[in-house]
Amino acid sequence: MGNVTLKLPGSDLASRRTAAVKRYQLVSQVQQGNQVTLDLSEVQSISESYADELFGVLVAQQGFEWVQQHVSIIDVAEHVLDVIATAIQQRLDEASHETVKSA
Repeated sequence: MGNVTLKLPGSDLASRRTAAVKRYQLVSQVQQGNQVTLDLSEVQSISESYADELFGVLVAQQGFEWVQQHVSIIDVAEHVLDVIATAIQQRLDEASHETVKSA
């Protein structure tokens, strides 16, 4: 098992499509047995839609614990981390509401 660093390119991330590509790369690396480090050193801003597509969907599909076990984030600005945390929390809230509805 290795550690792979994926650098998020560009200073302003906004495209859901670009985020989806990065999410597929991340999942593929984990499936190959790697831990993934996301390097956000060049990111100055991130849209809610990008954060949701990469991080929110990742949590929705794989689970929060899976993400904690396999993914780390480095060199991230606090305001960017806030957007990411909000996207993850929204997906977790949606999942818990769906669980309550089905009970």
